Amino acid sequence: MYSRIKSGSPLGIDGMAVTVEADISQGLPSLSMVGYLSSSVREAGDRVRTALKNSGYGLPPRRITVSLSPADVRKDGAGYDLAIAVSLLCCMGVLSPEGFEEYLFLGELGLDGSVREIPGVLAVAHFASRQGYRKLVVPVNNAAEAACIDGIEVYGVDSLPEVVAFLAGELELVPTPRDTGRTIPQGRYHDIAEIHGQRIMKRGVEIAVAGFHNILMTGAAGAGKSLMAKCLPGLMPEMTYEEQLELTKIYSVAGLLRGQGGLMRLRPFRSPHANVSAAALLGGGAIPKPGEVSLADCGVLFLDEFPEFGRGVIEGLRAPMEDQEVTVSRVKASYRFPAKFMLVAARNNCPCGFYPDRTRCRCTERQIIDYQNRISHPIMDRIDIRIEVRPVEMEDLLCQKEEEHSSAVRARIEEARARQLVRYEGEEFRFNSSVPQTRLQEYVRLGEEESELLQREYRKGALSARGYFKVLRLARTIADLAGRETITCEDLTEALFFRNGGFSGEEGGEAV
Repeated sequence: MYSRIKSGSPLGIDGMAVTVEADISQGLPSLSMVGYLSSSVREAGDRVRTALKNSGYGLPPRRITVSLSPADVRKDGAGYDLAIAVSLLCCMGVLSPEGFEEYLFLGELGLDGSVREIPGVLAVAHFASRQGYRKLVVPVNNAAEAACIDGIEVYGVDSLPEVVAFLAGELELVPTPRDTGRTIPQGRYHDIAEIHGQRIMKRGVEIAVAGFHNILMTGAAGAGKSLMAKCLPGLMPEMTYEEQLELTKIYSVAGLLRGQGGLMRLRPFRSPHANVSAAALLGGGAIPKPGEVSLADCGVLFLDEFPEFGRGVIEGLRAPMEDQEVTVSRVKASYRFPAKFMLVAARNNCPCGFYPDRTRCRCTERQIIDYQNRISHPIMDRIDIRIEVRPVEMEDLLCQKEEEHSSAVRARIEEARARQLVRYEGEEFRFNSSVPQTRLQEYVRLGEEESELLQREYRKGALSARGYFKVLRLARTIADLAGRETITCEDLTEALFFRNGGFSGEEGGEAV
């Protein structure tokens, strides 16, 4: 007897449908699994057989064949167990397959027949709703996660006998309600008022967040670079529903939701250690998973002690910084993971961290040069804002004047972001930093005086071709913060100041 049931699997952060076919026929007793399967899927035969037996549905001593299609895409994970079990139960006559066309089954089976949670359910649920499936049967711990998707009924189940009773009409299950107000806890952000002084660094960060520009802070240890980085997510406007859904799908595929329902509403802050591998940072592995650049999607990727990261790891950031996504290619499939992160990097001036204070720094000139050259020019050129952070002045530490809070800075940033949303309505990009080079002339118009200023800087060798366009994008953001559509020489001068390594602290003066 033959049956066919639908299941699904994440493919990157998208989903794909997997058809589970089962056939029980005359022949020597066996259970064959086919369809380009990983070892974890091949082991499903033993898991499902034992789960059925312990649930009171022993398989007959016949020749049993289970096929998972499409056969040219590798299947990984244990999420097909439930669909395989339901398909076999239909072949055995325990269930009637009629009416199952709009169902999609996901879940891992324990040997006792329990249904266990799996990663990537949200991505499959989103795919299922777009493909016209109306009912999704998932582990009860994944039900709240899948219920974030509108237009699909999600049924959470605990065990295989419960699934059988529900499908046979002997048990009524209530679809998991869609709780649009539920939020996945993500911790808290620091307030920029915790940082004393450092007006230039704060200004550079405000510009960076307003236009979603990458930023590098270089300076002595203890000047506030790491604390400033932790303040950045709190300066960013609230995420849109599309951003929340995309980020939550990434964490679902990575297996980091752990049974939590709702959407991630706070922007992420990821700070991997310097010994992180390229696969962990960029994504990949035997079963491709999103890396740190994708887990920081719509938020901040903070790389502290930037030169201490491996050369290959740092150079691997080139493509994600430009394309805002990571593609992991395999022989039979490609996995796409979004990576629209804001890179925030911090480093010292030398290995000991005291340069340029020669009273304490004992590094040789060669050591300092080698340390700073660990970051290649192509990577540095992709960083829009570069700030030299000086130590905090004692007067600033002792000053009783209250510093400006994140809420005030965020209000200005939200106004600048609103101008960008209106300007780029209908475009694929939303931030000044993402405007394609071929489209810059449409959105960044310079007068004669402004054009001459940039031409002089370019002829002096202060800018590369990429740097020239970076300055234009920065100037566009600075003008947006000022509430102007026209870009002035003052905007360009400030953009050049931050592009070329402006000083932070009282010694450096204010930006023009």
